Amino acid sequence: MITIKKVSGHKTGEHPYSPDTTGTYLVTDNGKEFTIVYRSHSHGSSFALEGEKGSLYTDSETDTVHNQVVKLGGACGLNIDDTLIEGLSPRALQGVIFAEQNRIAEEITLTTEEHE
Repeated sequence: MITIKKVSGHKTGEHPYSPDTTGTYLVTDNGKEFTIVYRSHSHGSSFALEGEKGSLYTDSETDTVHNQVVKLGGACGLNIDDTLIEGLSPRALQGVIFAEQNRIAEEITLTTEEHE
């Protein structure tokens, strides 16, 4: 079972009609708590764990969530640190997208058929 509750949200763009927003969600995925920051802007959107560097992404082949940090390395190369986020499922991120797109502020619960 996954529960998702929006704990804060605000516009981040300088222009009053800017689509830039940031929403912070408390997500509980099978007993583990995560605070996820969802940023939406004119060029797309991104997820991050609150207080952490990098961006969250889902790996559809392994059905897992990872945090990726990209930074400049030596000789103009890139260092990529990719970490599996244990206990956070892709469905939780889908739930955050659903809550953000539908402007849901109250807690929502996601279940699978086996839990119903």
